[in-house]
Amino acid sequence: MAALSLVAVVAGMLLQEAGVADAQTLRAGYYDQTCRAAESIVFDEVQKAWNADRSIPASLIRLHFHDCFVNGCDGSVLLEASDGQAEKNAMPNLSLRGYEVIDRAKARLEAACKETVSCADILAYAARDSVRVMTGGYVYAVPGGRLDGTVSRATMTGDLPPPTQRNVDQLAQYFTRKGLSLDDMVVLSGAHTLGVVHCGTFSYRLTNDADKGMDAAFRNDLRRQCNNNPNNVVALDAGSPYGFDISYYGSVLSNRTVIESDAALNPPKTVARVRQLQANPSLFTDSFAAAMVRMGNLRGCNPGKVRVNCRRIRT
Repeated sequence: MAALSLVAVVAGMLLQEAGVADAQTLRAGYYDQTCRAAESIVFDEVQKAWNADRSIPASLIRLHFHDCFVNGCDGSVLLEASDGQAEKNAMPNLSLRGYEVIDRAKARLEAACKETVSCADILAYAARDSVRVMTGGYVYAVPGGRLDGTVSRATMTGDLPPPTQRNVDQLAQYFTRKGLSLDDMVVLSGAHTLGVVHCGTFSYRLTNDADKGMDAAFRNDLRRQCNNNPNNVVALDAGSPYGFDISYYGSVLSNRTVIESDAALNPPKTVARVRQLQANPSLFTDSFAAAMVRMGNLRGCNPGKVRVNCRRIRT
């Protein structure tokens, strides 16, 4: 095993350009016969991480999202490159966290079922289990059978939706290009009921004339929390930063969102769905689970394999 080399990168890109498709078949209970403890091991590691750090579920959900939106859900965001230019080194990914949770789960799974459970599947299960620990037990079936990609380049991250995008139509294109819908965008944005963001990401919104749509009292509160320090962090959902709930959608409706891509959900095209989700907690959790499964089915062209170490390709 070695850090991702430029030779491997080039070879992987050639496979992509040739349109080589993988033969993955995703299904629930994928490891029932080959590694029965797979999902329970991942859940145990997520729960232990959550017990130590209440912010980790948001990080694991985000890690899965950033993986899937770049060449499909293939665990490529976990890879390290010999030249320091893997996906995780790209600007949108520099604040990603949770890698060590995946590493710990992988180490246990290698001891229990050698070379069987892919890092991409571990990441998908960990995202699901992040919802499970935050809701006190809400669980949904996540199909398994993903293979681990062998290509990871910082230059490939242009498909990630930017937090500075306010136009709902342009924002939706990032999702529809992946085969996801406008509704998937609204529902998956609900993940921002968890997590924090650095003030430097949205400080441009805090001047009086920059964003007349933001609630004035909320803007003043953000100014106080940021205190002109771009490294300070604030909760994406001030209503319940550690609760997986509908508070986020209430923030959208009241113009109290921190980043512009969340404010983008308030126009007529999406606001009716936002109101639906804000009024019905079970509708939100069920819709979120279904959208996460659809996102988790995104594929790339990389044929892939099961890695032994999630940070290294197999040589």
